Amino acid sequence: MKRESPGKIARRHFFRLTPEEKRTVCFVLAAVIVGLGARSYRATHTLPPRTTAIAETAKTVSLPAQKRAEAKQRKLAR
Repeated sequence: MKRESPGKIARRHFFRLTPEEKRTVCFVLAAVIVGLGARSYRATHTLPPRTTAIAETAKTVSLPAQKRAEAKQRKLAR
């Protein structure tokens, strides 16, 4: 059998990780994957903008948004 040179042994041991280092690498990879998943989820499940939500609420209340704003101003003027 051939004996390996010290340089090959050093290169082989270069990528050996301790159990703690393996856990750390797994944690970082899991955090990246969860972050990408959260970003993707937020991109596909966005809430409507506030102005749209106000307009939708005004339609369901059956009072136009402009009249609601005028009524609010009158109420504040009292």
